[in-house]
Amino acid sequence: MTHDIVHDARDTALTLRRDHLAHWGGTDPRGRRLTATNYYLEIDGEPLPLVAGEFQPQRYPEDEWEQAVLALRSAGCTMISSYVFWNLVEPRPGEFDFTAGNDIRRFALLCRKHGMLFSPRIGPYNNAEFSVGGLPPWLFGMPVTERSDDPRYLELVGRYYRRLGAELSGLYWQDGGPVVIVQLENELTHAPNHWRTLFGDTATDHRGPTGKGFTAHMEHLQRLAREAGIAAPVFSMTGWGAGTGEPPQDTYLVSYGGYMDLHPRPRNSGLTVFTGQTYPFRGHLPVAFCELGGGSPSRAAYRPVTVPEDVLVTALTRLGAVETVMVGYYMMHGGTNPVRGDFGWMTKEPRFPLRSYDFWAPVSEYGERRDSFYRAAPLNRFVAEFGAELAGMRAVQPVDAVTDPEEDRLRTAVRSDGAAAFVLLANYGNRTPLSPREDVSLAVRLDSGDVRFPRRSRLSVASGGCAVLPVELPLGDGVTLISATAQPLARLGRDTVFFRPGPGDVEYTLRGTGPEGIRGTGTVHEEADGVTVVTDGSFTVGDGLRIVTLSRAEAEHGQVGTVAGGRRFFTAPDDLTLDGDSVTVGRRVALGEEPEPFTWSALPAPDMVETLGRAVRAEQNGPLTRYTAAAPRPALSPQALVVEKISPSRWLLRTPGVPVDELASLWADIAYTGDLCRMFDAANGTLIGDDYHHGRPWRVKLGRFRHALAGAGVQLRVEPRSTATGTADAEEILLDSHEDTTGAALIDAVHLSAEVALRFDCR
Repeated sequence: MTHDIVHDARDTALTLRRDHLAHWGGTDPRGRRLTATNYYLEIDGEPLPLVAGEFQPQRYPEDEWEQAVLALRSAGCTMISSYVFWNLVEPRPGEFDFTAGNDIRRFALLCRKHGMLFSPRIGPYNNAEFSVGGLPPWLFGMPVTERSDDPRYLELVGRYYRRLGAELSGLYWQDGGPVVIVQLENELTHAPNHWRTLFGDTATDHRGPTGKGFTAHMEHLQRLAREAGIAAPVFSMTGWGAGTGEPPQDTYLVSYGGYMDLHPRPRNSGLTVFTGQTYPFRGHLPVAFCELGGGSPSRAAYRPVTVPEDVLVTALTRLGAVETVMVGYYMMHGGTNPVRGDFGWMTKEPRFPLRSYDFWAPVSEYGERRDSFYRAAPLNRFVAEFGAELAGMRAVQPVDAVTDPEEDRLRTAVRSDGAAAFVLLANYGNRTPLSPREDVSLAVRLDSGDVRFPRRSRLSVASGGCAVLPVELPLGDGVTLISATAQPLARLGRDTVFFRPGPGDVEYTLRGTGPEGIRGTGTVHEEADGVTVVTDGSFTVGDGLRIVTLSRAEAEHGQVGTVAGGRRFFTAPDDLTLDGDSVTVGRRVALGEEPEPFTWSALPAPDMVETLGRAVRAEQNGPLTRYTAAAPRPALSPQALVVEKISPSRWLLRTPGVPVDELASLWADIAYTGDLCRMFDAANGTLIGDDYHHGRPWRVKLGRFRHALAGAGVQLRVEPRSTATGTADAEEILLDSHEDTTGAALIDAVHLSAEVALRFDCR
């Protein structure tokens, strides 16, 4: 039996201030006012929760941008953040290029089209494991000191800002556009601007000014941005790194980050507990997170495969550690480094992949939705749906909080305003697993008295398990949910949707109704203060209020959107995308296999669903309405790919005679043994992809390279592990190096699949 975990949440209402941030925000053409308090942003006085996912269009094919925007919206994001790389838009001094992959205006318009807010992070320095952190290489040869208040440097930054300001003109909140936050600089005192890829190991690693110099520089950058017409309602800056100074007086939203899997560590990360981090401007300025690790960059010395719980728990513990409703993931969607003929490779250092910036993100560099995409989605939806309540709640640690990440004990925190609360549970160790918990008992002390739960059932938390549980949540019609062992997911009119964090029944205790007011599945217990329902399903309360209970899988694969004139919940075991009044379901199918039918569900059901011009029959499945239709077969056959095995480590892949358009949906899982695998366009020898071996096949969307496949082909080339040893040459004149290789280098297999999808139109 686990003893009560007690949280004293009495007298925790936040004291809100707005006067010192009155210059933040703006009013849109519809009259909606974006403003700020000392704890959160708001629209017309209502808190604005934000879930941001980092996606960098300059690292992605522009013909796939819209798919990426829809994928991030499907993950529960409400905003997309994107670095803008100065070195790509001004490749030569004074010559600007905002076309093709640099067309940041077109990308912002795509965000607006799909109801997503946009936060460009415009530098001048970005880091992002990118060449010189986004600074133009030509700066190195000029008589300027980068990332400083050198007037010659600031003049160049001002020129870049003016040109970027013209591109973003008319796209800010006050114009009816999607841009609400613009970040200036990044990690000014923390990340050095490596010149090594371009100039070798002797190049300098200059960081920015610290202390008062930091403050002055950030003040100058914002002045330059405003003079350039960059009319951001809110400017932001990163707040981590030794020597970080204070932001200029109340002019920046300070944002933070945290990576559980950035480096190999023998101990559990400090991000597995709710304690330990400090936020210097807490209670004076809102606390935002722009870089919660959605993955980790692969490099020669470390090839991470970030597990889904790392992503989820990093966000969960930050929500319980500080008063915030601004959660941002880096990266949410991977990408591919471009290649510039004038610069060469665009990676920060040679130890990173030259092309891949997959980051093992929830969405891969080829658009695959990974397990972490689904694992984090319910928490993202919780922030978006219940963030207005969460925003006014203080972060409260339990009486006996876990501070040592190695301690084998359930980690908990509460967000509360003294009248209501959310209890956050995390039972995860990213290096040392934590034991499962049985019979967990929770107590929250509110201004009105103690709430203890569960009352009539058992609460267990598996090893690796997490949950957010409500306390004193109003449901409507005078009914209040005193407590529940299910996690809130969405509000749909008079329905409140929850999901079971683990197996078995969940418990709901309600005030404002009695046993006679409960209709549906479950066991009803009368209480002195109301009623408790123990159930694995759904039930109705009073005159039409409904509590809907879903499985965790249904929640993880679920989405909420306005479709066919109503706000609805959708879920499917496959990839599901909402776009207007359509629902598209898709998956990868091995070539030659017969695909299983597509199945998806809705709550509430649309009046009519059609696909391929024919009505789809509806079937009731508990509270959900289920739709089933045959999935199309892949158009390609396994024989479409011709493989020439040049050597055990070099294969040439071609698709002679296959129409190019039919190759668009082709995927490959490349199994290989060796240090890394590279992929080339065989027609010109251009490197188009690379992968450091990380213990599993490399999954590639070959359809992206369909023109190469249909032409001279795509060559795979695997290299063995090697170490370079300095050695003198035969004449002992020059210092050379000798490569010692270890292990095999061979391609084991290429398994082909195709993406099949079906669109359903709703009315």
